Amino acid sequence: MKKAFHPKKDQQITVQTYLSEFGSRLGPDNKPRNRPNPRCPACLEPMTIYGENRPQHDQVFSHLRNENPAPCPLRNSADHKYDFLDEAPQNSETGKSLRQDFFKNWEKHWEVMRTLLHSFMDVKDFISLIHEADRTRLWNRAKLSEWEIPYIFLVRKEWPPVKNKRDGTVLRKEWIRFWFDSRVRTLEDIWIRTQGTPRIIKARYSDPERGGVPGLNHLIDTDVIEIDTNLLESHHKKPHVFVIDRLKQAFPKELAN
Repeated sequence: MKKAFHPKKDQQITVQTYLSEFGSRLGPDNKPRNRPNPRCPACLEPMTIYGENRPQHDQVFSHLRNENPAPCPLRNSADHKYDFLDEAPQNSETGKSLRQDFFKNWEKHWEVMRTLLHSFMDVKDFISLIHEADRTRLWNRAKLSEWEIPYIFLVRKEWPPVKNKRDGTVLRKEWIRFWFDSRVRTLEDIWIRTQGTPRIIKARYSDPERGGVPGLNHLIDTDVIEIDTNLLESHHKKPHVFVIDRLKQAFPKELAN
């Protein structure tokens, strides 16, 4: 990957930034330097620079070889799925209220997701995720806050490249995945194993030429996303009228006013 975490700070660095601060592998005496390792932004395990001895080639960060590696969503790629271990309550007044609030603010949730998906999201995917939230009773999760919903939606789904069905225009050329950092193995862990706000990792992949889902060898780059806990207070861009109409068709009672 092109970016990793700084050895001592939770900030992303490039290979060149790392080399500028810590130097090349060999010092002036031609002996290995004692350098701290960069860290994987997802699992925080130490990484190394692949291709450092070949400056004419691409230099990227790579996990250290390990027979028993720590769980990492980047390494496990599409096999890393999120779910809840326990069933949600069948009925919840808090859940009903949360769902109502979501529909009151759905345009803000839409905008957060659309922005992180390179300014394109198919309204059918958004509607499908809401139906899935209804099916799994996501709203009834006792500790769930409304601002967490768009991020949970993002990590629950693969986001493949998108083309315009009419003329074949590429609307989003890269495959995108989102994960919480490695502390979050199931969605309950958002509230159990994290202190403060969990990190969101966004990974961009090239579309496999032979089809199928991308793996680690298709990884282009990663970014650590700052979760906006104040998204409900922020201004947002109005969705296209087509999106608004489709939402009203799918949820006429919820969006009657």
